[in-house]
Amino acid sequence: MLDSNKLNPLDTFIKHCCLISFLIVSGCSSNNAEQVATTPSNNQEVVINTSQGEQVLTPTVVTYDPVTFEDPLESINRPIFAFNDVVYRYFLIPVSKGYDAVVPDPVQTGIGNFFSNLREPLNLLNNLAQGEGKKSGTNLGRFLINSTVGLLGLFDPADAWFDMPDETATIGDTLASYDVGYGNYLVLPILGQSDFRNAFSTIGESLLSPVHIISDSPESTYLQGLDGFNDFVPTAPSYEELRLESDDPYTFFRNMYLQSVERDAQFDGAVQQLSPSPANSEKNRHQGKNVDHQQETNSSEK
Repeated sequence: MLDSNKLNPLDTFIKHCCLISFLIVSGCSSNNAEQVATTPSNNQEVVINTSQGEQVLTPTVVTYDPVTFEDPLESINRPIFAFNDVVYRYFLIPVSKGYDAVVPDPVQTGIGNFFSNLREPLNLLNNLAQGEGKKSGTNLGRFLINSTVGLLGLFDPADAWFDMPDETATIGDTLASYDVGYGNYLVLPILGQSDFRNAFSTIGESLLSPVHIISDSPESTYLQGLDGFNDFVPTAPSYEELRLESDDPYTFFRNMYLQSVERDAQFDGAVQQLSPSPANSEKNRHQGKNVDHQQETNSSEK
């Protein structure tokens, strides 16, 4: 018998879906940004050293005119951004530095691999929904191999031995494949930069995560927190560096985030950059694996 004091994941999921679906429908018909295809005025590269290697953040060809940029939720987003900024600088980033100093890189990689493997069923379903049969087959193969040979996903022999790279696909990616726009820019408490479509994806996947199968509440919440924090650690230095580069951090991070959204929509297969926001943990994890793979390739070529 279900305990009435416990949260019913299905009821919660339906309520969140109704709320965020309304937000998406109300905002996703247009992307609310006037795009200018010009070269950014500041053409300097920002180099960040992280535990996953050296990250080079370069300007993209997609940029925005801040005068004409529409941000209808700015009056709500700015206070949340200011709150997140304090939490990041005085709590999350110092803790992440301590975590990075104490926890060896192989352990961090193993934790990331474990949670990456745990979400393979979600990747499979999203790739199927997008009509990506080959990628969904890769998801299934990776899950079977890494769950067994990879010791419950702590290692990634599917990629290392069988040349089956990570094929991450989120609910947000699925919605984008059906031309559902991102709606409006949105800053989530703690999670950071997002939009209506990505917020729906984040909440939906949090409720549908297989972590609820292997653990009960509140342990499942703790595990999801560890997953997000472990992914945030490599991006923490970039937040500090990028914040110092900007006169108005809110506008800077907003434009950087939406430039990435527009670039991904226009250029299929565009190289993603680490985003200093826990709300983008899946992209960060996927990009981190790409960095590791590129470093291995460069080492083998020398």
